[in-house]
Amino acid sequence: MGPLDPMQLTAQVRESLKACLMHSAAISATASTANRLQGEAAQDRPLGELGEQLDQVYAVLGQQSQDEIRKIDETVALIDALEALYQAPTRESTPAKARPPLTKKRKTDSSASRAGSPTSSAAASPMPMYGHAGSPPAPVAAVLPRAQSVKPSPAAAPQPLPIAPAPIAKKPTAKSRKDALLAQLPLRPGRTIAVKESKNASASGPASDNYILGRIVQCLQGDKNRYSVEDVDYDPANPTPEGGKWNTTLKSIIPLPEKGDERTYPDYDFPPGSLVLACYPETTSFYRATVESGPHTLTFGTGKKKGIQKTYRLTFDDDDGQLRDVPIELVCDPTPI
Repeated sequence: MGPLDPMQLTAQVRESLKACLMHSAAISATASTANRLQGEAAQDRPLGELGEQLDQVYAVLGQQSQDEIRKIDETVALIDALEALYQAPTRESTPAKARPPLTKKRKTDSSASRAGSPTSSAAASPMPMYGHAGSPPAPVAAVLPRAQSVKPSPAAAPQPLPIAPAPIAKKPTAKSRKDALLAQLPLRPGRTIAVKESKNASASGPASDNYILGRIVQCLQGDKNRYSVEDVDYDPANPTPEGGKWNTTLKSIIPLPEKGDERTYPDYDFPPGSLVLACYPETTSFYRATVESGPHTLTFGTGKKKGIQKTYRLTFDDDDGQLRDVPIELVCDPTPI
């Protein structure tokens, strides 16, 4: 099967909808005939003759209704194909390159920012969340091939207009983000977060722009804006003065969604082209990235161990344009509230 042209699909949908309108008009005319015959029955017309005609009319009406339902089903299938064509990723995901055994990035290494680019950092540390390492398994459902652009000839007929505009993605505002955060305060102990690295983590100065995967230890003195946090991947072999735990404020914390608690998820999706902060696969370090597509719903495992994971397909800064699949729980707005 050759590549599908979105404009061709749109034209087919338009013609199918026109056919539905014609079927509806025919059904209306048949129903009018049935009503007329019933009116004649009230005028003492022989019931035997009227009954036979009504049976014929209702048979036609039933067939026309079935034809209309079939045509509507065909139209819906065309719309689904058109939607899948526009949502299909334009490039195939590239698996992460083979790496040597992972080791923890030294906290004293200030040569690179963990919130900067993945290629500028030292060896990655293993990500302690989600049983499968690296990118999630490939989608089980096949997607339609990417449509090839076709240049129309000068004499070609004007292309049809889209049937309906694409839905507008919901955009978060500073107020809506703040309201959503306030509804979750105080952050409970154990809550997973993206947190700015401790100021004492770097021997040569503060690493204020480095976000790592952290965890809430406790709220300090009942103040919803002050917390004790910890590095989820603290390495005692490379100790810091704080022992992997330090005090910070809400301004340095980005709460991450918790699986099983819909209230912690944003009520919007990041559309393609959005700039985000995301945890690089197989690490606990966050880097700037651009959304290419998603969120995609993937399945993994079998039987009782079968699970569902939603992911964004991202390209990280300075990562040679490689496509990486990252769970939505590890993708967030690049700026704290």
